[in-house]
Amino acid sequence: MTAPLDCRALLFDLDGALVDSAPDLWGAMNHVLIRHNFAPLPLERVRHLVGHGARALLARGFWGDGAESPLNDPEFEVAVTEFLEYYRLHLTDHSVPFPHVSTTLARLTDLGFAMAVVTNKPEMLARLMLEQLDLMRFFSVVVGGDTLPVRKPDPGPLFYALKQLGVPTAQGVMLGDSETDLQAARNARIPVILFSYGYNRGIDVRDLGPDHVADHFDQLPNLLHSLQPSRTMSTCHN
Repeated sequence: MTAPLDCRALLFDLDGALVDSAPDLWGAMNHVLIRHNFAPLPLERVRHLVGHGARALLARGFWGDGAESPLNDPEFEVAVTEFLEYYRLHLTDHSVPFPHVSTTLARLTDLGFAMAVVTNKPEMLARLMLEQLDLMRFFSVVVGGDTLPVRKPDPGPLFYALKQLGVPTAQGVMLGDSETDLQAARNARIPVILFSYGYNRGIDVRDLGPDHVADHFDQLPNLLHSLQPSRTMSTCHN
């Protein structure tokens, strides 16, 4: 049986959890692929590649789903720079928050949750996206893929976010859409709620065994309320 959640802090992934950002990532990727004489990819293919940062996204766009970003490859580094420069200028041309995100974040704020974004997107781009979509006001902490020397699924970004929020690790919960988010939470030994509508390479997130699944963002207040333990219980661990 899954343990109740006694949580004061919510750590949100960005792409695929808060924001449907695939259309603009798709545009930036195809811009770079065409410049380097590769065939453009369909949008649905790119949706399955999102979640591991720009370098991984580009490597998989160039060489296939299992490709790793190369080391000491000047041409690839040029492509990464081109991608980031183009993407920064078109960050929210077509990207939008998923339904009910703004109203639900406002409700969670009223309920007293501390909230952070923990993403593998570069911190500068994450902050810019949140500002352009009027979501930054809900988050006092943003941890990007380049904020620390490590990124998800390493637990370091989760620990760092919770420390910045002033909340003990035992009272944090990760909310994301992918196996990367689940692994980061497991490595940090905190619970994880996965959204079924995000970017997870076509895998049903229920098959990953998260603590809970939300099919719609506005389910969160009731879900979190129903999972709160009695006052005699104080652990957020399973």
